[in-house]
Amino acid sequence: MQAPVEIPFMTLSLVVLFVGGLLIYLLKGKIGDNAGKIAVAFSGLAVALMVPPFFRIVVEGGPAYEGMKWSILLGEFGLYLDGIAFPITFAVVILGFLSTIYAVGYTSHEHSKPSFFANLLFFLMGMQWVTLATNLIEFFIAWELMLVPSYFLILFWGLPETRKRTALKFWLYTQSGAVCILIGFGLLYFLSGASSFELATIQALLATYIGASDLLKLIFILLAAGFLVKMAVFPIHWWLPPVHAEAPTPISVLLSGAMIETGAYALVRFGTITLGPAAASLSFFVAAIGVVTMFYGGFMALVQKDIKRLLAYSSVSQMGYVLFALGTFTVYGVSGGMFHLINHAFSKGLLFMAAGTVMHQTGIRNVDKLGGLSNKMPITAFMAAIGMMSIAGSPPLSGFASEWMMFLGGFHAATPPGLETISIAWLLLSVLAVSSTIMSAGYMLRFFWKVFLGPHPDELEGTTEGPRWMTIPMIVLGFLIVLFGIFSGLALDIIVPAVEAIPNIIPFEAIHP
Repeated sequence: MQAPVEIPFMTLSLVVLFVGGLLIYLLKGKIGDNAGKIAVAFSGLAVALMVPPFFRIVVEGGPAYEGMKWSILLGEFGLYLDGIAFPITFAVVILGFLSTIYAVGYTSHEHSKPSFFANLLFFLMGMQWVTLATNLIEFFIAWELMLVPSYFLILFWGLPETRKRTALKFWLYTQSGAVCILIGFGLLYFLSGASSFELATIQALLATYIGASDLLKLIFILLAAGFLVKMAVFPIHWWLPPVHAEAPTPISVLLSGAMIETGAYALVRFGTITLGPAAASLSFFVAAIGVVTMFYGGFMALVQKDIKRLLAYSSVSQMGYVLFALGTFTVYGVSGGMFHLINHAFSKGLLFMAAGTVMHQTGIRNVDKLGGLSNKMPITAFMAAIGMMSIAGSPPLSGFASEWMMFLGGFHAATPPGLETISIAWLLLSVLAVSSTIMSAGYMLRFFWKVFLGPHPDELEGTTEGPRWMTIPMIVLGFLIVLFGIFSGLALDIIVPAVEAIPNIIPFEAIHP
């Protein structure tokens, strides 16, 4: 790791989010309806503090590191931003700020605004900390901290008739995954014989293992189970549709666009990198689960009538894409999967914002009762079209570039170096993965047609565009989707070198000598 920087920008960014949430909660009686604007200010300051670390990795080649001694046993408390952490951290930081702005307009008629925005800032802090943590115990604390405020946001601001049951389901599912992670971390620590819980130390000691022992595979399975619960892949996805559908839309934006992606990041950090041989030996099974998840989520999205449940099942399908890509264990696939974290965050965040704006302006969730809103809400419709086409993989939007790389990684895995014959299993799996894009296009077109095209019902005659607090974040996300689609190198030039450095991964040179 690099020497610690003089000004701990990443640490200060987390502190600002925590202090902002704490002050809003403690002063809620005096702040009142101004809580949203104050939260935007704190979130904006947190984003500004992340600019120097982003500049370091994007322009100077990074990585950025900050650390301090925790204790002899626990090791060093550190924050580390490299090419692996960059895509998810960037997505969390940007989407978190935009969702906070969006929430100001969305909660215009809500009560208990200070408590809502305090929990929102705590939630953002937890997600950002997860992506930067360098110590097993530190990571687990952040992982749990991410859960607590999101639980309360669902419990107190979800749909009145079901929020208690939905919040409990969310808690039980994610806590069961956390137990698997904790057991895996314990085995990882004792197997390595490390003197502290620093991931870099444990990773270096595990590098002395040759091959993939059964114990390493067991650890990988335990950690993967915990992370895949967060990703909501089939068949451990049952918590996601009701939670994402019934949570307040700003929280749905973060749950679907950012939180579930932390599971994919953790799978790369602790699985693909730290447990490389074990991950490589089980990679086909990981990719196969991803393909099953693609089809299941796609089929379920095609038959949903609730606008947010449709998008929630779409997230299940999209996480299947990412899992398939990570399972290929190729530079093409893993790089595409990591890039897709940015693209999915912005595209799905945009779609949930569009859905929330429609619900906010019409009070209707059933897509069969909507229609023709492109004439009434042109900005929302245009932004939804960008998000829809990106998820469907239409060029030149960002979703096309990442999907192309993910599928190319699958075909690359079918022709690995050293083998004169093609792997039929990988080839068939990759063909199935590509064919699932038909469903992605299908449920996205159905969503857009049902909501924005065709004639509109008479009761929607007076519908107007959403407030600026809600439309401006959508415009920014739409711009970013186009930007990363045309200039994909902005992200890939950072991600690809980091992925190429992962041991045991199939490099570009295997097909481009």
